[in-house]
Amino acid sequence: MRARLAYLRLAMVAAPMLLFATGCAHAAAKALPKAGWHGEFGAGLSSSSGVALTTSLNSTDRLRDTIGLWSYGGDLSYNYFSYNGVADVNRLVTTLQVRRSFKSAPVSFVVGSVRYDHNLFDGYDHYFVEMVNAGRTVVATRTMHLNLEAGGGARQNYYPTGRSAQDEPVGDVAMNYVWHLHRGTRFSEHLSVMGARSGTLVTSTSGVTTTLIFHLALKFSEEVIHYTSLPSTALVHYATTTTFTTLNLIYHIG
Repeated sequence: MRARLAYLRLAMVAAPMLLFATGCAHAAAKALPKAGWHGEFGAGLSSSSGVALTTSLNSTDRLRDTIGLWSYGGDLSYNYFSYNGVADVNRLVTTLQVRRSFKSAPVSFVVGSVRYDHNLFDGYDHYFVEMVNAGRTVVATRTMHLNLEAGGGARQNYYPTGRSAQDEPVGDVAMNYVWHLHRGTRFSEHLSVMGARSGTLVTSTSGVTTTLIFHLALKFSEEVIHYTSLPSTALVHYATTTTFTTLNLIYHIG
């Protein structure tokens, strides 16, 4: 039942955006990344559901540097909470990316990325993903921006129970959407579906960011993580669907 609700929530977010994109594709013309350094650093609280139902400390950071048609950057997300010396939440996700854009209308690009994912309650000790995606800017207006991506790569799974590591090919489709609702306020949505032999990973991250003063902003977001299957173990029952609802104070640069 929980898995069905997660898929329904993802579909409710993605379907209207894709329909809108179909009708507005002609608007995509100028969508090259902003030159120079830009990014955001955030810290706050996160409420999680799944295996661990608790409130944790949260940090979300991203940094980009664009030189001409090349863009380099990284993302980091960390959630942690412990009680009596025992960690209830301990999740770290880091991603490094290189992007090459092409001067076309609409703009096309290629993205290479390396991702590290460690979550205390997903059945893996950690895993790495190396991916190359081809993408296209479908909508690029003053108020809206939509990128679609598809590609593939490899994933290395490491387990905490003495089981040997597993290498497997993966395929990925993704959507990145930003809507400037009002001056200083924007809505963002990132949807990714990564398929592999071990199962499909669906990730949806929705957020609303409101500028407070100068470079400071407040961001409310919800991340839904759904695995169609998880490593089996006799010790712990892992939830296939986990959510992180966060409230962060954000500092923007660039």
